[in-house]
Amino acid sequence: MPDLTGGGSAFAATMAAIWRGHDPYAGFPLDSWPADTRGWNSVHPWLAGAIRRRRPRLAVEIGVWRGGSVLTMADAMRDAGVEGCIVAVDTWLGSVEHWTRMPGFPANLNIENGQPRQMQVFMGNVIRAGHAGRVVPLPMDSLNAARLLAHHGLRPDVIHVDAGHDLLSVSSDLSAWWPLLVPGGLLIGDDYCADGRWPGVRQAFDGFFAPMGLPLEHRRGKCRVRKPAAPA
Repeated sequence: MPDLTGGGSAFAATMAAIWRGHDPYAGFPLDSWPADTRGWNSVHPWLAGAIRRRRPRLAVEIGVWRGGSVLTMADAMRDAGVEGCIVAVDTWLGSVEHWTRMPGFPANLNIENGQPRQMQVFMGNVIRAGHAGRVVPLPMDSLNAARLLAHHGLRPDVIHVDAGHDLLSVSSDLSAWWPLLVPGGLLIGDDYCADGRWPGVRQAFDGFFAPMGLPLEHRRGKCRVRKPAAPA
């Protein structure tokens, strides 16, 4: 089990556990992938606030796209002197709405020979921002990524859920990741909208946390909930 309790590099320990000696950034062709950090609600104050308040050794984002939210959290780590890292989980293949509703398909997925290349866009953005020593990319679906982190005993202090937008996808993400969050940790969800957009997201969060009696705050399209601390 990697030691993330202090005295060493959380990034190095997490990278070694997940990538088993391989460096995904090595030899990256930066000139081939122009900067593109367009996203949605990626500078929400709750993201940087979670980093400053929790000072996490490990944060996880599920659903990364071009990396705007990851970079917001990584900037906060750097600025607050937090010696942590962020595991960025995504297949970078797009979810169903990208294939059915997003304008500009297939250009917005950077499809090349039938394969979306959004991961390369993301990695270029991370390198340019100076966070290649702080962000661990994990090109895997949410459920398998949760199993991988559990296998290595990696438990995040902060989780940001921003992947699929239907009830089943979001419910599955919550079921997989909530048990991994440390007691007292913070989970933030995206696209929890009061105006009726993405109803499946709101239904999933409400349905998951209401039976636990946990208060779910929401503001400007995001929600958050704190996991109860472990009994003394």
